Amino acid sequence: MFKKILGHFTNKNETRKIDTEFYPDPVSSRGKDDFPARARGLLFNEIEKCTGCGDCVKVCPSACIEVDAKVNARNNRPWVSRFDIDFSKCIFCGLCVEVCEPNSLIQTKEVQAAVFEVKDLKMSFGRGDL
Repeated sequence: MFKKILGHFTNKNETRKIDTEFYPDPVSSRGKDDFPARARGLLFNEIEKCTGCGDCVKVCPSACIEVDAKVNARNNRPWVSRFDIDFSKCIFCGLCVEVCEPNSLIQTKEVQAAVFEVKDLKMSFGRGDL
């Protein structure tokens, strides 16, 4: 045991085992295709289909979705100016996807959303003001 620990503190001339691993490890890491069919990943909203009804906001237990919508005066169609999802609050339960009537809200197989600051976990899908 003691010899194994000292093996990491050898002279520079001696060869030793390299302990550094690459991320993601190309051998053992899982890709998007390796996840089960019903895996719950990050949310994505196809804003062209979204009506801004707000059902997803009502059913969300963690209150991570914010929606602002109004009717476009030119063509009497809904205009979703803001659709924000705060992934720092989201628990990936999938309830919002189930109640989405126009099927604009989906859960992708993307699971990695690493950022340096928490404020960067807020994703905006809205169209902006008219």
